[in-house]
Amino acid sequence: MALFSRSKKVLSLAEVTNLLEELRLPTSLVFTPTNLDIEKKKFFNSDTYNPQFQYRIVKNINKEILKKLSCVEEISDVDPRISEFYINLIESKKEANDLMYAVGDNELVTEISMNRYGKPSSKLFRNACRVLRGKVDVYNLVERKPGEKEILKYDEINKVFDIVFKELGLDGWAVDKSMNIAKNGVKVGIKTKKILVDPDIERSKFKLRKTIVHEVGTHVLRANNGLGSGFEALSKPNLPSYLDVEEGLATWNENNLGLLTEDWLKKKAALVYALYIGEDMSFRELYNCMLGSLPKYASFDVVYRIKRGLSDTSYGGLYGKDVAYFRGFRRVLSKLEKDSSLYDLLYSGKIGFKQCEWVREGLIPRAKDIPTKERWLEIFKKAGI
Repeated sequence: MALFSRSKKVLSLAEVTNLLEELRLPTSLVFTPTNLDIEKKKFFNSDTYNPQFQYRIVKNINKEILKKLSCVEEISDVDPRISEFYINLIESKKEANDLMYAVGDNELVTEISMNRYGKPSSKLFRNACRVLRGKVDVYNLVERKPGEKEILKYDEINKVFDIVFKELGLDGWAVDKSMNIAKNGVKVGIKTKKILVDPDIERSKFKLRKTIVHEVGTHVLRANNGLGSGFEALSKPNLPSYLDVEEGLATWNENNLGLLTEDWLKKKAALVYALYIGEDMSFRELYNCMLGSLPKYASFDVVYRIKRGLSDTSYGGLYGKDVAYFRGFRRVLSKLEKDSSLYDLLYSGKIGFKQCEWVREGLIPRAKDIPTKERWLEIFKKAGI
């Protein structure tokens, strides 16, 4: 490892890629309390109790790797813009590592996550309030089909995903059971090429279409194209600015395929509302506020998402990541209304709007295959959903 000595200021793309690959930053896993189910029961069995969350840190060698990366000033064999991107990425990974190790420290989680993801603006808050009041005409939402009663379970869902992977040419991708995700949850594992699901998962055909368009049609396809770009960082979570586009584009795709309902948009808006008002509130105080807009279990879920990472939730603090969903959707909606050609460019990897110009200039290769609305409908028909 002498090649990567702490004093080395210039690395090749391959060298920095190898070091970044060694980092382990499972923040979502670390920020999931080990006692969540117990604390949730205590919460609903009381009118005053605030959850006391406990966490675990996953073993890693991040400190040693970040020492080697901390002095890098240039990536030698790439365009200067790509070099700057990787230097910024190193700083971002250090911040992400600091955030992961801040778990349980209310003030530090709040400070780092607010710096990383930003606070909701007053304008975004006002628009979130409009959605929560039912003012949603501008979003072209659909009503959930009440007659759809057929529920698919793991084996049937697995078969559907296999057809989707085949139709999209996603070789090596598969579905796998996971005990480390939320009940009825679905999550993309980029490194392993797995769609990780709860073994007891249940989905209606409508919700499965939404899941596929969101997870595969956005997250997997952008990752797969990023992997083929020559810049491996574009296949994985990178700079914080990519996240708004990532989640905003996923929601835009749901909307475009007639899969975005008022209930789902309300949950995204509710996260913004809670982040805007909830920093100094306890879990219980914020939950009581959310009951004005959402049912009790949905209110708990929203408050939990922005209070995860905290320990004693009778004190203030928040985790700011989930501002990206509603903010990102509105940004993508606005950008694509002004310039629809950006849509194809965004599929060149896990990139933000800034990097779309790099695609136009040939610095990042264009995505070869981007499914249209018509093609998605054909795929759904073949998959029987």
